[in-house]
Amino acid sequence: MVPIHLSSVSRRQFLASSAAALASVSVLRVGFAAEGSTTTTLALVSDTHVPKTTDTTARGVNMTDNLNSVVREINSLETKPAAVLFNGDCAYLKGLPEDYANFATCVQPLIDAGQQLHMTMGNHDNIPNFYNALKEQRPEKPLVASKHVTVLETPHANLLLLDSLMKTDIVTGELGEAQLKWLAEALDARADKPAIVMAHHTLHMEPIQVGKTIGGIADTAEFLKVLHARPQVKAYVFGHSHVWAHTKDGELDLINLPAAAYVFDEAQPNGWTLARLSDSGIEFELQAHDKSHKHHKQVFAVNW
Repeated sequence: MVPIHLSSVSRRQFLASSAAALASVSVLRVGFAAEGSTTTTLALVSDTHVPKTTDTTARGVNMTDNLNSVVREINSLETKPAAVLFNGDCAYLKGLPEDYANFATCVQPLIDAGQQLHMTMGNHDNIPNFYNALKEQRPEKPLVASKHVTVLETPHANLLLLDSLMKTDIVTGELGEAQLKWLAEALDARADKPAIVMAHHTLHMEPIQVGKTIGGIADTAEFLKVLHARPQVKAYVFGHSHVWAHTKDGELDLINLPAAAYVFDEAQPNGWTLARLSDSGIEFELQAHDKSHKHHKQVFAVNW
């Protein structure tokens, strides 16, 4: 069965297809955002850090209020997104059951509006607690054992949503041998269309030093080997650092999503991202909480 990551109402809006090269594992097809459109719109939300109580604040920010604001903005869009993707650190610090109960309440208006929701896991998440609070997110048959992984197929590109959670409340991320093997096979089975890979953690580009904490993905070198060996992979999209940025690693575009919660650097914007997929590429447009921020509505383009 498909790992359906949405409400029972939204579930009926998807078409499941078989991928023979993946031993009949089904994936999710996401259609155009609007009838007659040649663009598929997605809402990307990262690092919500929702706490167990609605009045909890951190770094001068009420995280619950920020997520509620994002939800209202998404639901008020003139063109309804084909899907809403939450890229890790849904919970505040330790992935408590109460954190996810609050998170579930916050995103319920999206479900009520028929939005299709998908999540990745970050270092402050806890998969069992996450599944217990958002039961529709639990896959009947995981694509990778003990990992929360999803494949979304759009008319323009395939999106592979990975799980970089190594251990809750430990900053280091890890994909692991099994997930990397699956990723390589999944990409090889879809070589005819551009691919966007998304996970929570940043890349760790420096040599690993014994005794020094790794803030990004511990197996970055192995991960990049998989991505660079497959020219259909056009971008890696991530969060974790609470930074809005567009950089490159060779031919691979790196898109750092802003945090919906708080920032570590006051010069950075917080908010969410509107993505538009077309046959020629994908655009990421910042939707800053502070509409007067100089980068509000800034667009990062990845062309193919």
